[in-house]
Amino acid sequence: MIRVTFLFSHPVLDRVWDRAAARLAVRGIAVRVLSQSAAIDWTAFAEESVALVDAAWVEVTRASAGFGAVIAAAQRCPFAVAAGLESRAALGDARAACRTTVSSYLRAGTEADLENAVLALLQGAGRIDQMPPPPTEPLLLGVHHPAAFQPWDDSAAYLDWAASRLAAEAPAVAILFDRNAWLNDDLAAIDALIDGLEEAGLVPVALFCASDLARGWGLPDHPLSLWLEALGPRLAVIWNAAGLHGADIESDPFTRHAVPVIQLLRDWSHDEEGWRADERGLNPVSVIFGLTRPEMMGTTDPTLFACTWRGDGEIRRAVPVADQIARLVGRTRALIRLRQKDKSDKSVAILLHNPPCKGMEATIGSAPGLDALDSTVRLLHRLGDEGYDVGTPPADGAALLDLIRDRRAVQEFRWTTTGEIIARGGALALIDEASYRADFASLPEPVQTAIDAAWGAFPGQAMVAPASVGGGPALVISGLRFGNILVMTEPKRGCHRARCDGEVCRILHDPQIPPPHHWLATFWFLRRTIDAVVVMGSESPLEYLPGKRTALSESCYPVLSLGDLPVIQPSLISAMGETMMARRRGRAVTIGHLGAPVARADSLGGDWDELEEITRQYRGAEGARRGELAARLSLALRAMGLIGDAPAAAELETAIESLPRRLRSLRARTLALDPHVLGRVPDESNTGLYVAEARGTSGRPVDEDRLRAALAETGGELDAVLAALSGRFVTPGPGGHLSRGRVECLPTGRNPFGVDLRRIPTEAAWAVGARMGEKLLRAWSADSDEPFPRTVGLSLWSSDAFQADGETTAQALWLLGCRPCRDANGRVEGVEPIPLADLVIVDPDGSVRPRPRLDVVVQISGVVRDTLPGLCGLIDRAVALVAALDEPPDRNLLRAHVEDRLAVLGKTMNAERSVLRRLAQARVFGPAEGGYGGAMGLALDASAWDSDADLAEIVVNRAGQAYGAGGIALAGGEAMLGEYAEALRRTDLWCQRQGSPEADLLSSSCGIEGGGAAAAAQRGLGGGRMRLFWSDSQTGPEGEVRSLAEELTQSLALTLLNPAWLARTRTQGYGGAQAMSDRVNRLFGWSATAHAVSRAQFDAVHDRLVGDSATRDWLLQTNPHALDEIVRRLLEAQARGLWQIDAARLSALQAAMLAVEGDQEERRGTVEGEFQGGAVTILTESAVKEWTHVFRVR
Repeated sequence: MIRVTFLFSHPVLDRVWDRAAARLAVRGIAVRVLSQSAAIDWTAFAEESVALVDAAWVEVTRASAGFGAVIAAAQRCPFAVAAGLESRAALGDARAACRTTVSSYLRAGTEADLENAVLALLQGAGRIDQMPPPPTEPLLLGVHHPAAFQPWDDSAAYLDWAASRLAAEAPAVAILFDRNAWLNDDLAAIDALIDGLEEAGLVPVALFCASDLARGWGLPDHPLSLWLEALGPRLAVIWNAAGLHGADIESDPFTRHAVPVIQLLRDWSHDEEGWRADERGLNPVSVIFGLTRPEMMGTTDPTLFACTWRGDGEIRRAVPVADQIARLVGRTRALIRLRQKDKSDKSVAILLHNPPCKGMEATIGSAPGLDALDSTVRLLHRLGDEGYDVGTPPADGAALLDLIRDRRAVQEFRWTTTGEIIARGGALALIDEASYRADFASLPEPVQTAIDAAWGAFPGQAMVAPASVGGGPALVISGLRFGNILVMTEPKRGCHRARCDGEVCRILHDPQIPPPHHWLATFWFLRRTIDAVVVMGSESPLEYLPGKRTALSESCYPVLSLGDLPVIQPSLISAMGETMMARRRGRAVTIGHLGAPVARADSLGGDWDELEEITRQYRGAEGARRGELAARLSLALRAMGLIGDAPAAAELETAIESLPRRLRSLRARTLALDPHVLGRVPDESNTGLYVAEARGTSGRPVDEDRLRAALAETGGELDAVLAALSGRFVTPGPGGHLSRGRVECLPTGRNPFGVDLRRIPTEAAWAVGARMGEKLLRAWSADSDEPFPRTVGLSLWSSDAFQADGETTAQALWLLGCRPCRDANGRVEGVEPIPLADLVIVDPDGSVRPRPRLDVVVQISGVVRDTLPGLCGLIDRAVALVAALDEPPDRNLLRAHVEDRLAVLGKTMNAERSVLRRLAQARVFGPAEGGYGGAMGLALDASAWDSDADLAEIVVNRAGQAYGAGGIALAGGEAMLGEYAEALRRTDLWCQRQGSPEADLLSSSCGIEGGGAAAAAQRGLGGGRMRLFWSDSQTGPEGEVRSLAEELTQSLALTLLNPAWLARTRTQGYGGAQAMSDRVNRLFGWSATAHAVSRAQFDAVHDRLVGDSATRDWLLQTNPHALDEIVRRLLEAQARGLWQIDAARLSALQAAMLAVEGDQEERRGTVEGEFQGGAVTILTESAVKEWTHVFRVR
């Protein structure tokens, strides 16, 4: 018997191969066919079925667990032909002629062709003499329909046939799927799609296409494009279920057809039950091929339509998922309505972000890098120009804001009750119980139970109309109407009532809590009222609702909220992690927009030049002149928060001596200026700033003419929104940050996609990460008795991959003493240890000293967990590798810590050693599945803590889920939380990477959730005092690592204590006041967590914002709720002992609070309902029955 093996990287045509194998067996030939995803003993298979057969076809990739064994066995096989790039790279391509011949038979794919593929391989091996007949002429592209006996290769003929089944002019939906499914008669799922469309009165055009034919799709006259174009104006939507692995992304295959492309997903790993149970949705490999690559071609709304039934051996069948297909059909019909409906009759809702935790009344229209209020008005006017009924729109963003505030068209919060919303005209609708329950009854029963358990039965306590309204309990839907256009703030997702404290902040108690009744009622109201929703700006709570990471089900809350409603979301072009979440979980067509231009800090003006000159004079002055200059410098230094009111002479002298250095550092920093307005082309000044940003601090070369031309196309942002509202395709384009030289992200107004994650960290990022790791260790050594820290904590956010190409990931590997391994194409395929002899650090004086492998703890966000599971797995693999190295404990601190923990766990737990080792080796931690956002920010905003122990329990319980290979959540429960607590307890330092050049310590709360939370938790757990550092790889040619104290000093001097920044920010009006408030909020956060804010800094901030009457009065007039936030946080800092305030400043704060309260009483008048106002109520876990921790300090 002659033996032959065919090994493929993809699923095999098992039905066709079975028939071919039966024919071959008659001839004395045994053929075994397998795909690399088979769950087998690969070592045994390689020896028996590769090394010892007569001939082998080897097409396997490094993603296979059996790659190494198969390649080694193939080298001993009498005749092995390598196919596929990675197999050919490993085995060579000496038998290319045979490979080409056999490939032609495999491509044809019929039973006879596969039989002849085996014979051709054996003829090449010399085992048979005669070549088989040539391959049959394959049908590479055609239309399938289950009611027909054969496929069509002519579009007109098919449409004529379809007209006999459906209305002659019914819209057509093209279903693109792989030819292999047709060859293998694996068509149950495709047939279910066809049936679903026909039941909805739509014409299905189920086009199968061979993968190699798909290569080059999008180029002129490609057969697939010609087929789609032949459908003419009837083509309404494309469903892409094809792998398109060979398609050239650069050829842009979908734009020319100008219709939405919905990405269809298949779970290749699970049957339907398994998929429903898997919190991830899809595994990482399926994400790459089913989501990441198609997103680069502009696909949207990824929807699962099939799972996989597995039989014996290689038998797999696609099984349709009925409720998913029904949802897919519903969404498609909604898109077609957008395409067909007259614009004057079309209704749209524009949702404004309104984060409640930072003072909801102070944050209307928040959006990263975007002036959402002006953008909304600009969109309203453009819609009116296009024929939409927009009534009488406001003139500008300020006028829109006045309408929202005057009518209280917001959600209830500290100063706003539902009674006031109704009384002032801010209610769009009241939803009574009967209406609500009709929708509520459509939810799956477990979902109904969960919502009622979390919030009580209808109406709950969120946005409930006061009893005086009459007619029974009702929920208030707030907003404004302009003709057929609604402008609304997003409903509150995780809290209720006109309060903010530890009792009503329910999402703090449970990150996976379902949204309240009011949230669902709002979206059900929208689904009945409008045709599409525009979410104005990045980071809506929609995409962070509980549910699967990807391939969402009908029990996931984003789906339950939106139903079939089309979503369009302008998104910051550099915020790719958040954009991917909006597309994959929020179902949005994302449209990239510019961010705020950035400028050097010293370009804003100010008194830095004068201070440098005074300092120069002071150094040469004597006597009275020196004293006069010292007094002037003392005032300036106090205003910068560098000294207190009465510094000692030595303290003042030290501050003066360090001032020139500090000013040089400040001059090197950049600041974001005015936020972008959607669709507004930058003027000449801002264009110059964008060009300078693209050049970076290193002055990298850019094509300025091309860059300016791309910026001149910024008006395309609004064009893209209008196209999406008309049910048309939005062209894809790369996302990225201009400061990284990513000029290809322009022009904006395209559907942005991310980087190739298989290359992360890139070679360049590895070099930067290693350099910043060395700088971090030098910074530690400069102020420590210990030569090295033992444990380092790192915060890993999605910007590390999507903006910095993996610098933090590279730094983690370098600190562990590892480096990435790459294949021939530069993709990362694993890690390897750096030899101990090569682990050295070069000090500033040039001396070289050996360094150990350090222990590294990595804190991830929910976005990283969902979008970057490969990075989690890479770090976990590095940890396991280092822990297994037999090295001295003083050179391998990670291994020493793991062994110590194993010894402790062995005495306290009754479990197998493998389980204990998994616990002891956990180093990647983040929120649990379905949870998003940090708990520390919630706790601080709601004042829901009373001690460091409270903060420690919040951090450990909310961020202590460990993740391993493939980003899979590790089991362990309370024991795993205990390991996270132990890791925090022993961490010596924590480092946070600066996300972009214009970022600083106070521009985002991310650092507080990382290093700040870790430092607070360590104190609460009884550990030492963690040292905190700030890593800035983009300031200066080599980057810089600063202490947290120095970064805080710089951040304050750049912004809140910088008169030039304050003056510039005041020109932004309400949003500028919000920016000041946000920074004070974060200052409080760093004080509460890291104890990092000095009395002098608090004094100086008070003096600039509250003590200065002009600024205080401007805040009160422009955004009184921002002033309330500022004053309340400063008073809370004083009350908690974080700020030792003097009597005069305390009196000024109390007077400012009275002014806010008086202003609100005057504006509000007499309304029904209780509200919290400016009061601070401290309610911790022990006082709230719904709030229970698993892990406890006490």
